[in-house]
Amino acid sequence: MNKFSTFEEVVSERKRLEADLQQQKDFIRSELIEIRDRFKPITKVLSFFAHLGHPDRSMASNLLRIGSNIGIDLLVGQKLKKVSWLAKLVLPLVMKFKRSK
Repeated sequence: MNKFSTFEEVVSERKRLEADLQQQKDFIRSELIEIRDRFKPITKVLSFFAHLGHPDRSMASNLLRIGSNIGIDLLVGQKLKKVSWLAKLVLPLVMKFKRSK
């Protein structure tokens, strides 16, 4: 620790220390930004999986809805090959409507 003989020396030392402190804060801030940028892909993947486990399950329910729509269309299309075009049009709509309730 330095011994100061005048008040001006104390003031100048304080300004130097404050400048060093600000420089160190800027360095740490830039390092944190770099670390955050490097981990962005990982955080996106983790947030995706966290969203799947979320209680509202909106994404999972959307995926299930899409899958069931495709399944109904394929099943009805295969089972109703000899039925009229009107039945082929109406029956999947009725099945999808009943499923959504």
